[in-house]
Amino acid sequence: MDLGRSSTEGAGRWRAIKLAAALLFVYATGGPALLARDDHSQTFFIEQREAAEQKKAQELRARKPERDFMPAEATRTRDAKRAAVQPTFFVDVIGDSMAYLGAQGLSEAFANQPEIAVNNKARDSSGLVRDDYYDWLKTARDLVAEPGHIDYVVVQIGINDLQPMKDGATSVDVLSDRWREIYVQRIRTLVETFKQARIPVLWLGLPPMRNAAFNAQVAKLNELFKENAQAAGAKYIDIWDAFADENGAYDSFGPDISGQAARLRTADDIHYTKTGARKAAQFLEGDIRRAFEAAKPTNDFANLPPDIEQAANDINAQIRREMGVTPSLSVGSAVEANKPLAGPVLSLTARPLARDGALSTRADISLVATALVTGVEPSPKAYRADDFAWPPRP
Repeated sequence: MDLGRSSTEGAGRWRAIKLAAALLFVYATGGPALLARDDHSQTFFIEQREAAEQKKAQELRARKPERDFMPAEATRTRDAKRAAVQPTFFVDVIGDSMAYLGAQGLSEAFANQPEIAVNNKARDSSGLVRDDYYDWLKTARDLVAEPGHIDYVVVQIGINDLQPMKDGATSVDVLSDRWREIYVQRIRTLVETFKQARIPVLWLGLPPMRNAAFNAQVAKLNELFKENAQAAGAKYIDIWDAFADENGAYDSFGPDISGQAARLRTADDIHYTKTGARKAAQFLEGDIRRAFEAAKPTNDFANLPPDIEQAANDINAQIRREMGVTPSLSVGSAVEANKPLAGPVLSLTARPLARDGALSTRADISLVATALVTGVEPSPKAYRADDFAWPPRP
């Protein structure tokens, strides 16, 4: 009986020892935190891993190299905001509603070149006949006298001019001799006003019209424009064929600037569509671009930006000196070693010298130089790749 009781008590103590050891192991490995969770998934181990990664990131940040107070590299990035480009070349467009639409097409043509500004000075329902409604000769004098700068003038006018003209107290029939005389004088005066101010003028002719009678009169106006505007010093640009069909007649459609078929004229059969205005501007932009390039200064050093990167490095160095920090040789601010202004002077004509300073003799010249000068191949050395002795050497 005593032996059985002792055996039972011994087994009980052994189970208690194993249970205590198991509890101690669970506690040492974080078991209480795991058992205390609502779920028994892998969330605990994920959090443990994230905590280890955060600790590693903090250690990397602690070892991060010294930063500049003003990063010099940021001053050279492509995404840095640049100052807006200011226009330096000014084109004034004058005339009637056709010129107004043409100015819009010209603005579109130079949309990607902000240095060229197109000023739309056109006036609807205006012309050279009704100077009581709008006097273009006076306007030209005013434009020249204004403080604003003008580099080029574009003129397109005439669709409102096919009407009688007043000559004092009398009325002169359209396209009569006296009408032509007065009209021609006004064309020349308009151009000469700008030419005297040394402002070049482009005179854009009118396109065909659908109405046959109106079209014939427009063609006669173009003849007056071409002859007299050129005589006064302007360049006349003929766009008739560009807006006509294969027979030279009116056509609402035609190729645009990319060669695709498009509507070029509005429903009134007179004015340009947006595509047509852009096509008309194509005949002007070449002359304007060439004038713009010719007017650009050849040495435009004044517009070059300062060395911002060097200025940032100087500011960083000054801040470190005031803080008593020793400058570090970081990337982008490394101090370059002093370099001589020039290397050794080598004569290109003097005779070569030997190492002791004496003039070199022919015997001093290397075998390679001898082969290059005389063309005689050097004798091969035994067992070298060029040794073709036969029978082969042992």
